[in-house]
Amino acid sequence: TLLELKEKLVRFYGKYEVYITPIVKFIVAFAALMTIDRNIGYMELVSSTPVALILGLLCAILPVGGTIFIAAVVILADMYALSIEVCLVALLLFVLIYFIYFRFAPRQGMGVLLTPICFRLNIPYVIPVGMGLLEEAYSVFAVICGTVVYFFLDGVRQNEKLLGGAAEESAKIVVALNQLLGNKEMYLVLGIMAVTLIIVYLIRRMSIANAWQIAIASGILFETIGLIAGYMLLGISGKTVSVLVGNVISLLIAFV
Repeated sequence: TLLELKEKLVRFYGKYEVYITPIVKFIVAFAALMTIDRNIGYMELVSSTPVALILGLLCAILPVGGTIFIAAVVILADMYALSIEVCLVALLLFVLIYFIYFRFAPRQGMGVLLTPICFRLNIPYVIPVGMGLLEEAYSVFAVICGTVVYFFLDGVRQNEKLLGGAAEESAKIVVALNQLLGNKEMYLVLGIMAVTLIIVYLIRRMSIANAWQIAIASGILFETIGLIAGYMLLGISGKTVSVLVGNVISLLIAFV
């Protein structure tokens, strides 16, 4: 029954692909822009639902790389409204991501966009598992780019009063850079998610029975144990429940 359902879905997508693909691109772009607006919407001119809707419709007809560019421009505008120093740091970050993304994973734009969205939904753990199942090993670079962007923006949001206040320019730059260079949690999550993707990718390619199911279970188990142990070593409390719940939900999504 499941195989018949899958075949029907494949035929349906093949028949209506010209309509389904733009709709999916619009939904992802709109979700990404609304995530930006709701968390770092410092510039009112671009941080509104109507603007996100218009840009999302534009992204529906653009390549995924165009959506990433538009999202980056919106983020830079919000950073500029907060502080020009933070905007400069964000610009340097995006330039670095640009070279990493287009050099190693130019076709993995959806991974870059979905990673921060899933972080806000507390299910980022599904991204490395899903990418390991459906994509190649180099898609790890897309996951890395999306994860770094999320932690940078989340750090800016947590320090917005200092970054947007009357502090010295050098102090603002140090705080902004510290969201990247001094964020131990980011390094932990990056390492665990990268290894998870490789584990899932290698197992699902094996010529063994139920390789995909074993890959999913192995990836989720590694993420759960690795993150909980890592948070304990770093002395970060209050993360265990969210990790467990997020991984359970991610497990169900991955099986679907």
